[in-house]
Amino acid sequence: MTAGITPRSGAEATEDATGPAAERATAKRRFKPSITTALVLGFGTLIVAGMIVVLSISMWSAQKNTRTLLADNAKLAMLSLVRETRRRLAPVQDTSAYLASLIDEGRVSLSDRDALAKTLLTAMAGDQQLFGMAFVFADGKNVRVRRGVGQIRVAVGPDALDIRNAVAEARRRHAPFWGKPLWLAAAKSTVVAYRTPIWQGDTFRGVLIAGVTVNALSRFIARSADAPLTGNRFILYGRDHVLAHANMAKGGYKRNADIPLPRLNEVGDPVVARMWDTEGARSLPIALGEGMHGHLADVGGKTFMYLYREMDGFGDVPLTVGIYAGPDDGLGVEMNRLMWAGLAGIAVILVSVAGAVLLGRGMSAPIKKLAEGSSALADLDLDRVSRLKPSRLRELDEASAAFNRLTAGMRWFETYVPRELVRRLITRDAPVSSEEKQVTVMFTDISGFATLSEHMPATETADLLNAHFSILAACIEEEHGTVDKYIGDSVMAFWEPDDDDPNVDRALRAARKIRARILADNADRRRRGEPAVTVRIGIHTGYAIVGNIGAPGRINYTLVGDTVNVAARLEQLGKEMGPDIEAAILVSGETAALAQGDFGLVSRGRHELRGRDSDVEIFSLDR
Repeated sequence: MTAGITPRSGAEATEDATGPAAERATAKRRFKPSITTALVLGFGTLIVAGMIVVLSISMWSAQKNTRTLLADNAKLAMLSLVRETRRRLAPVQDTSAYLASLIDEGRVSLSDRDALAKTLLTAMAGDQQLFGMAFVFADGKNVRVRRGVGQIRVAVGPDALDIRNAVAEARRRHAPFWGKPLWLAAAKSTVVAYRTPIWQGDTFRGVLIAGVTVNALSRFIARSADAPLTGNRFILYGRDHVLAHANMAKGGYKRNADIPLPRLNEVGDPVVARMWDTEGARSLPIALGEGMHGHLADVGGKTFMYLYREMDGFGDVPLTVGIYAGPDDGLGVEMNRLMWAGLAGIAVILVSVAGAVLLGRGMSAPIKKLAEGSSALADLDLDRVSRLKPSRLRELDEASAAFNRLTAGMRWFETYVPRELVRRLITRDAPVSSEEKQVTVMFTDISGFATLSEHMPATETADLLNAHFSILAACIEEEHGTVDKYIGDSVMAFWEPDDDDPNVDRALRAARKIRARILADNADRRRRGEPAVTVRIGIHTGYAIVGNIGAPGRINYTLVGDTVNVAARLEQLGKEMGPDIEAAILVSGETAALAQGDFGLVSRGRHELRGRDSDVEIFSLDR
């Protein structure tokens, strides 16, 4: 990976002559008032007049502003809960849909139940909220897995009725759906499960089930976060049962016969228990967002504010996410004056803004596009950046032209420098300097590439390498690794440490993803009558010099040290230890010792590596 300056091509020079430059020359012939003049004469007059009135009202209601701020914090916390709850449950649906597509495409065989169990466990590795998954066949036999456990089980005894009901309901509904909460003794928790019926033509094969525990949901909403009032959040199943609450995080909650969840008065929270009491309930004196509801109620002589909204799409019974705040959170009981002051201030501001919008409508569009483009450019997300049009305002026109030139340069820049590396470097306060760090290094290589490519034209060879590197780079970058360089048919990548964590698990997950995608790609290649690609991967963790290496004007941000050599030797050793394996992954003992997840590493004994004085213990990643 090399940082450098790429000269502009003739095509770019021509574009300047016929594109932005010509547009600027034409635009200069038109009168363009400065944005300062427009703002002072237009917005300034209207806003100053409006703010004089608003300031007078604000002086009268200054002591009430704290209540408004606290109410806003409560709304923000509730909206954050809605967003985070969707992010917690929606990936379960995505994982189930992906597995269903694999089954539909024949890439996962339902007849090989051991392989099916491994596939379910692999899918769960990327979806941390999942407690377990199961595939129930039409005859009631099923394959069940949960974190760390996979097994094939025939449904007999007490749970046979539940299995029959699950199959019957899936056969009847056809489309995926969230089922009713069920008590799962193995998890010691109630589980909400997403069920995906699997059909092959008109034949019902079974149902794929993915479960999330109520305990995990409760821990999630009760966790410490930046959002205010995190301790007062809850999720209701319908109106009468509590699906998630801080008091349910450790289990031990009461369960009802119809639905294995506690009712509002059984969760140990007196405020939640009185949520739907109509006696003493009052409307909120503040405006709420679309779809959001709220009211005031007295509980134990204190006034509490409830904010809540329904969430559809997660079962036949809608979920209600909510939050409450009371006197201990800064709320008082006298809010009428605050409401009238707020309404009066809002009315004045709306009148001022209405006039300002009429004047500034034409100015806002280019400013908004420039802001959106700048935000995307700052995130190095050039796919969201579009070319800005010329503006009648001089400063905006110059800014648009400069932005377009900058975007063109950045598109060339991202071709040669990995985005992940640039994002990491621009967050550093100090200039980048070389230093010794504990890193995890990965080397990959296509086994027998010379034989594979000797009868291929140059263009097909390049296409093969580009497609292969696209798979590897995607897997590495998904796990926040950095592709250091491409060496022929090989790839060198590394993971820098985060808070002294050498990111071993990320490297191992990336290797596992590479293997899965290589196997899937090879299956496609065989169907097309093309030879399979065999890959060898070596992973080692150790200390190396990390930083800018090179001469002025031609610098690589790369690694230097014996750690790099060991990873390369492990990759080469893979050709000897697994010549018939399509994706052999060898891991050093140092890396295996630092792995925190369950990767199924298998010891292959100690082996001599060229350039090392002592033997190295080798492990293989077999699943």
